[in-house]
Amino acid sequence: MVVDIDMGIPLERVNEFSLKELLGMAIKAEIGAKEFYRSMAENVGVETLKKKLEFLAGEEEKHEEFLRKLYAQSFPGEDIVFPKEHVGPELKPVLEKVKDVHDILELIRWAMEAERIAKEFYSKLEEMTEDNAKKGLLRYLASMENTHYFILKTEYEVLLDWEMYSQMMHVGP
Repeated sequence: MVVDIDMGIPLERVNEFSLKELLGMAIKAEIGAKEFYRSMAENVGVETLKKKLEFLAGEEEKHEEFLRKLYAQSFPGEDIVFPKEHVGPELKPVLEKVKDVHDILELIRWAMEAERIAKEFYSKLEEMTEDNAKKGLLRYLASMENTHYFILKTEYEVLLDWEMYSQMMHVGP
């Protein structure tokens, strides 16, 4: 399985966009992450990983709701504008059954990278925001993305150990 990933704009370019555009990018990213985790959960056979992915999809949905509220507070009465640009890897839904641990590892690596960049992105948005309540929300989102990164990292390491163990079972007499 080859994952087609669009890496988006580098974090260094965030300051080139307005807060309205950045919030639109953030909402779009949360929608994409939610769809990615849901589709991956539907396509993996490892039950414990499936539950973690479903949990992460639910978390991303909550983030989307938080961001929609923040957008509505920041730009009352205005429709959300979703810029074509995005920050970090744009994760596409997993469209087929994941048959191989190598595929799962690759997908988790990309998801980890997306979570790492999302954390940095929310931290940058926090720096751009004057309002303390909004700063707190963005700090919370950055912290949650960091937590997601470590949830995925743990799953990655378990699968990596399992892969090495299963390979060793095929070696020897």
